[in-house]
Amino acid sequence: MEAIEAIISRKVQRAFAPTPVEDDKLSKIVEAGRNAMSARNLQPWQFILIRDRARLKQIGELCTTGKFVTDAPAAIVVLKDLSNTRWADVDCAQAVQNMANAGWALGLGTCWVGNFDAAKIGALIEAPTGWAIFTILPFGYPDPKRPPEARPLKRRAEVVHLERVGNQKT
Repeated sequence: MEAIEAIISRKVQRAFAPTPVEDDKLSKIVEAGRNAMSARNLQPWQFILIRDRARLKQIGELCTTGKFVTDAPAAIVVLKDLSNTRWADVDCAQAVQNMANAGWALGLGTCWVGNFDAAKIGALIEAPTGWAIFTILPFGYPDPKRPPEARPLKRRAEVVHLERVGNQKT
């Protein structure tokens, strides 16, 4: 799948088939994250790959809005460098977007998890001092019984302008 096609067609996936995710696909996803842009090239991230079923279950149970992590065959916990207060969130978000799009291009779905018990998950994965959990990205093949969710977009005229706000001639 071409990059633009992956970006435009990507859907949110919260239900996963039990099929394991291949190591080479997870490696490609992590490489996509590692190659994200970052301010001053500081790369304020670490990626913790989780494949152990018991650990995924523990993490999923610590997610308020991401219980579906429990059913994913793999997940990547994204850590951010707390000393990079100005840009770490933006940089990590770019890495997450790259990984989500790469996963989709490889036939895998994901959904960014935003609410979780950071302290308990941090202890579980032994996050180093000075690092915090930015998000958790579960990855897996879509569950055929629960296909990926469509994401309605605002009309183009609402968000795209030429030269100045309000000029719809794009």
